[in-house]
Amino acid sequence: MSDTTVSLLTPPSAGAIATIEVRGARAWELARQLFKPAGKPLPEAPAVNRFWFGTLGNDEVVLAVTAPPCGRGSSITSANEPRSQGSGATTTTIEIHCHGGRRVVRWVMEQFLTRGCLERAAPPQNEGFDLLQRAPTLRTASILLDQLTGAFEREVRRIIALIETAPVEAQASLRQLAELGNTVGRHLTEPWKVVIAGPPNVGKSSLINALAGYQRSVVSEVAGTTRDVVSVRVALEGWPVELIDTAGLRDATGLEAEGIARAHEALRTANRLVWVTDITDASARVPDLDLPTNGERIVVANKCDQPAAWDVTALPHFDGTVKAIPVSAKTGAGLPELITALIANFPSPPGGAAVPYTPHLIELVIEAATSARHAKWADAANLLRDTLAASE
Repeated sequence: MSDTTVSLLTPPSAGAIATIEVRGARAWELARQLFKPAGKPLPEAPAVNRFWFGTLGNDEVVLAVTAPPCGRGSSITSANEPRSQGSGATTTTIEIHCHGGRRVVRWVMEQFLTRGCLERAAPPQNEGFDLLQRAPTLRTASILLDQLTGAFEREVRRIIALIETAPVEAQASLRQLAELGNTVGRHLTEPWKVVIAGPPNVGKSSLINALAGYQRSVVSEVAGTTRDVVSVRVALEGWPVELIDTAGLRDATGLEAEGIARAHEALRTANRLVWVTDITDASARVPDLDLPTNGERIVVANKCDQPAAWDVTALPHFDGTVKAIPVSAKTGAGLPELITALIANFPSPPGGAAVPYTPHLIELVIEAATSARHAKWADAANLLRDTLAASE
């Protein structure tokens, strides 16, 4: 069996930079074979806390020695001093910092595997650590990190204790925890879905491009150009948001009709609907659309850089309960106000707040809250204990 191993230290998903560790008696020997430094050749013996820039194959990488040579069974005398040599082969640990693309990472690892190294798998982790690796924004990563360092566990144990001493307070705390699961926990890795809908030629695709900051959707003056659901992910106030461009809603046949059917399907799963109207069209209207029970609607009056045909404070052919936000996808006017409206009801939990952070934990907490509402305290406590087991 080989005494030198290679392992991926960074998350397996694609990233900007990946770190690969090679550890064992042949680590430095293989590094000298594969790595070509940009300056002087690598020394014959590794030097701890040294870094070299160069290439491995055709890729630019950084090579580092993170642990000095040490004999088996030896001990460390100082953080920066060489380890005492024991009997038998010595062990060196190096790291290779390379491009984080999956194919690049795999190729680098294969260079060592084909030379006799063994691949050492990363230690198993619970679902929370996997979610943390996939967190799309700093804000969601911070919330997940709070949970993995004990915020969720502490709150659950507090509620279990309250069930015995203050059940009314326990019920209120459970209700709040379940609400945070629905509004925060479900969107730590999955984005809020914002559907951009409206009739043809009102500027839906142009609005998507303006919000995204680049051209994601095809723009044309020909009605019916968008015939499928097109999406782009952005971050608003630290929350991942998926902007979904849809076909113009009207009576149609053939391929366009299929796109319209998909638009209606997107509406049924939306967290927000942005209904786009044309401020230059006097017949603008907002229909009664089938939205989920927690869906919210925002009305946009696009093309506000042109003469208006109606007053945005009194949208014609509408019940008047929602005012339109004047926006110009062409000039950018009104975009800050639209973004403010989009994030107005996004959750804002305080730092360190407990949040059920996986789908399974969310469902268990919701069930526990339901049991507490019906005074089934033993069931509620058992369900909460299940969350502790599931989060280990």
